[in-house]
Amino acid sequence: TLARELNKHQIKISILESGSFDYDDRTQSLYHGKNIGISSFDIHVNRLRYFGGTTNHWAGHCRPLDDIDFQQRDWVANSGWPIKRRDLNKYYQRAQPIVDLGHYQYEDLSYFTEKLDMPALKLDSNRLKTAVYNQSPPTRLGQKYRSELEKSENITVYLNANLQQLEKSDSNNHIHLAKIACIDGPRFEVQAKIFILATGGMENARLLLLSQAASSTGLGINHELVGKYFMDHILLRPGADISFSQQQLDLRIYHSLHKIAVGQMFGVMAASKAVMQKEKLRNFRIHLVRARPRFERPIARIASTLDDPNNTHHDTEQADFGSIALHLVLEPTPNHSSQLSLDPSSPDLFGQAQLLVDWQIEKDDLRNAHRALQLAALEFGRLGLGRAWGAIFRDSHQWPKNLEAGRHHCGTTRMSELAQAGVVDNQCLCHGLSNLYVAGSSVFPTIG
Repeated sequence: TLARELNKHQIKISILESGSFDYDDRTQSLYHGKNIGISSFDIHVNRLRYFGGTTNHWAGHCRPLDDIDFQQRDWVANSGWPIKRRDLNKYYQRAQPIVDLGHYQYEDLSYFTEKLDMPALKLDSNRLKTAVYNQSPPTRLGQKYRSELEKSENITVYLNANLQQLEKSDSNNHIHLAKIACIDGPRFEVQAKIFILATGGMENARLLLLSQAASSTGLGINHELVGKYFMDHILLRPGADISFSQQQLDLRIYHSLHKIAVGQMFGVMAASKAVMQKEKLRNFRIHLVRARPRFERPIARIASTLDDPNNTHHDTEQADFGSIALHLVLEPTPNHSSQLSLDPSSPDLFGQAQLLVDWQIEKDDLRNAHRALQLAALEFGRLGLGRAWGAIFRDSHQWPKNLEAGRHHCGTTRMSELAQAGVVDNQCLCHGLSNLYVAGSSVFPTIG
């Protein structure tokens, strides 16, 4: 995407791609590492190391971050971006067609309910809202834009070109070359006026740490924070179940993808700004997923009786009570102890240290997860639609066994106004360097 944008300005660009056009086991092995923290994901499987990168298996869910995500929130330690949501609006709109999305429309729920002729839940706006996601097909960027890059007179793509380290000039704060190696092939150097590191939320940090370790003078950036504040969304799938007390409840807008104009959309339940501020909660969303009931029929009968005590002619042996699963996606607290580091005892094919991933979450994240699911349960109860059950309600003091990470690696080269608080500034330029930028989710101070 960066190369395509810069291509319009007659700038000579080299793209250094670790892999080729197809998956290769040995190239993929360069993503191996160890998970020494909360074990919930395979480092080597989460990411793909060939042309088009991890867009080769991403799911395609798209939504801009909320205004509050950029704010310094007194109840979220280390929160606050040096930019605002409004600074990104025009770029969000430009990004929309790149991943084959329809009109840039997310906030006007009535636009979708009227166009689709489908209802949304009448949620208490002081608690929850229906948030709209646009759905990319999903776009495989390497496949879609390969021919455009091949035809460009300004862009040269080097395949199987693995960045080993960046080197800084001895006399100034300028990166002057990148060292590249091919598996079973040549090693060479690349000189450029500007370098952009765009290798993902984990590898951006690893390459900076490797470059620092290989340099006698260092890179001149705040390496105390490189790899720190590693974040991932906290998932409970499911976090709870809702057993309906009404048959034929229309939740289609949440259950499946819907074509609208030239795009597709779906809805989720999400935290309102009001509830985040009032209850000191972090942002979350809850997917409403069709699921078979995990209850015996008498439980469904109890829920139905509670919601409508005058309705006495339910035949529990014949009635087909539906249910849904609540899949929770929760924003974590930025945590300095959650970090990536190098493991010299486990080298890759080039003899370079692999990653150690120590994913940690805070105690207050559990309170947030419990309250998020409780709010959803309370809304279904208030509306007379059903009753909830989940392991987190039975024991709110420990995580359910199905805790997992969202595989959205963020935060390891965080953006900050001051050099002592982060790695890059509000233009993604590394503090202390004149020509090294970092692109991607590693710059996120919080992840919404």
